[in-house]
Amino acid sequence: MGIKQLKKIFSILKPSEYSLDREIIKKYSLDWRGVYQGSSDLILFPKSVQSICKIMNLCQKNSIPLVPQGGNTGLVGGGVPRKNKNEVILNLSKLNKIRNLDLVGKSITIESGCILENIKNKLQKFNLEFPLSMGSRGNCQIGGNIATNAGGVNVIKYGTIRKNILGIEAVLPDGTIYNSLKNVKKNNTGLDLKHILIGSEGILGIITAATVQVFPLPKERIVIWASFKNFSDVLEFYQQITNSFNDLITSFEFMNKESIELLEKNEMKLDGLKKNQCYCLVEISNFLKIKDFHNFLISNINFNNLKTNDIIISKSESENSKLWSYRESIPLAEKKEKFIIAHDVSIPLIMINKFVKKTSIEIKKFEKNTRIINFGHLGDNNLHFNILVNSYSSDSKKSFVNSINRIVFDNVNQFNGAISAEHGIGQLRRDELRLSKNKSEIEKMKILKKAFDPKNILNPGKVI
Repeated sequence: MGIKQLKKIFSILKPSEYSLDREIIKKYSLDWRGVYQGSSDLILFPKSVQSICKIMNLCQKNSIPLVPQGGNTGLVGGGVPRKNKNEVILNLSKLNKIRNLDLVGKSITIESGCILENIKNKLQKFNLEFPLSMGSRGNCQIGGNIATNAGGVNVIKYGTIRKNILGIEAVLPDGTIYNSLKNVKKNNTGLDLKHILIGSEGILGIITAATVQVFPLPKERIVIWASFKNFSDVLEFYQQITNSFNDLITSFEFMNKESIELLEKNEMKLDGLKKNQCYCLVEISNFLKIKDFHNFLISNINFNNLKTNDIIISKSESENSKLWSYRESIPLAEKKEKFIIAHDVSIPLIMINKFVKKTSIEIKKFEKNTRIINFGHLGDNNLHFNILVNSYSSDSKKSFVNSINRIVFDNVNQFNGAISAEHGIGQLRRDELRLSKNKSEIEKMKILKKAFDPKNILNPGKVI
């Protein structure tokens, strides 16, 4: 379909709600990692749900494929168009109002284009906490967070975004509105369609708004940074911390030596950190009821493999932020490397040590000129198992990546894990979905897709 024809079809929109400028479109056609560069002749910036209804209706009638896009911070190519597929981009950044804040029921109703950090800042004024936090919070949008069922660093305390959504509004492929923005915690009235839309990665409908449960803002928080000789010690520390502090824990993050060395390579100064093989960051909040918390903490960390100089306990909010910056800067440091094969896997905690050892040995045996970058949200089984390749032949890159992926994913299956913990499937893992879903499950996913989107206009080529 030509540009003139597209312009005619979408002429009912306001001029500020679309662009044909190739330079603008190019900016939105590249994913965050710079891996997926697509193409499009038109990008839409609707300002209202009514505009999205019109857009969906036009796309349905004219069989125009559409790619929903939030902050474009995804890591699997799910929010960008494919090359030469005549796909139109639907960017939701202008649908960004906070519709309602319920201080009694502690919930907030927000539109999809709201930036996560802006929501969190707004709630802080009312001493409330949004249950989702991640390194990309300054750019990611709530619609994309919901469409990928985002987890982030606070899952151990609040769960994934799915757990905290009370209601959803979405525009379906035929232009009709699914409106279930109920502000109630209990609603046992048959099939709950919002849970089908959550995590659907934009292939079933355009999420336009959501009502989300919020929580009292933690009155105080402390960050613990600890280093260990091996991963077994990390797991022992995890057991002690969770047994001692339970629901006071907000986050439990893990980093291996190579991920910290990557930060140093990229000129990030790591003040006062003792060098070791493994590291973890633990955030604990709302602990004032425990007198002399620092001494109480030390007295509860008493196993032989951890000495007092292996641990840093923050004493201020600035120290909290500094320690967190080490963990959150790892993906940015990775982005500067030429060739990293990234994996976002989920492994049962009791099996993670065996998985890391076995997979690392097999990868080194296949190609010794690699480094394993491990970090992740240990509190919810999520491990970023990334392989930094120092040298390779560009001619055989695809084959090399496939071989590495096969080693990783075969072991994920062996240890009863999942090939995607929080990033989703998108384009990157579409062909490997069968490794985590059996044939019957995939067929049922296809049936759902066809029921919602019979013309396959929503985010084609993604997920299934």
